[in-house]
Amino acid sequence: MKKICSLLLCLILILLILQCNKEENKKGIVVAEVNKEKLYEHEFRSLFTEEEWLKATNEEKNKIINDWIEITLLAQEAEKLGLDKKPEVKFNIKYAKRTLLANEILADKLKDIFVSRDEVLDYYNLHRNDFLKDRTLYKIQQFIVPTWAIADSAIKLFHEGEAFYTVAKNTGSNYLVRTITKNEVTPAFWDFVSGMKKWHIRIIDDESKLKIVQLLDVQEERSPIPFQEISDSLLIELLEIKREEFLANSLDSLEISYKVKIY
Repeated sequence: MKKICSLLLCLILILLILQCNKEENKKGIVVAEVNKEKLYEHEFRSLFTEEEWLKATNEEKNKIINDWIEITLLAQEAEKLGLDKKPEVKFNIKYAKRTLLANEILADKLKDIFVSRDEVLDYYNLHRNDFLKDRTLYKIQQFIVPTWAIADSAIKLFHEGEAFYTVAKNTGSNYLVRTITKNEVTPAFWDFVSGMKKWHIRIIDDESKLKIVQLLDVQEERSPIPFQEISDSLLIELLEIKREEFLANSLDSLEISYKVKIY
């Protein structure tokens, strides 16, 4: 009888060990361990977003593991000293748990909020006057000459009193008068014109072409920033507005459903 009981006890122990191993296998791969407290791979990955996990280097992942080890060592020592029994620590633990849960439900609810491109455009048109910026415009006249020698001759004619259009017609080509903005010309040409004084005439080699330029006028104006330049930032701004509105409405609804008192 004693032999049968011993065999049954051994069988039970074996089954318990197998069950424990089965439960352990369900939890997955162990990444780190501190005094039998284990960090499993799925827990480790939860510390990253999917994008962060794919981009993280081995060094960055090892740093997170080391951080977990250090925090766990300190937490275990705090528990050993009974610090987790202090009322303020208990409250902070409870508050941290609620904060985490609140963030989780917010992330779950807010992930479905979407802003279309049409909504962004409508928002831009409605608030167009809020998206103004100062810009400078230069009115110039210019023409192209084939060589530096001809360019120098043209400058000499200007000094002798010849009209700009006449010199352009006689020595060059592609004469035109235009008003330019910064986005319409090369950076070198813009810097060149920006350094000129009104009515001054200068030569510039721009885009492999010798150009003779005269500054006629400088204009300052406030104009709407082009939609293409700020559409991405507006999308983020509008998405944030919709999320804040959703959050405010959700909290109002919850305050009605739950009893809330402030003493």
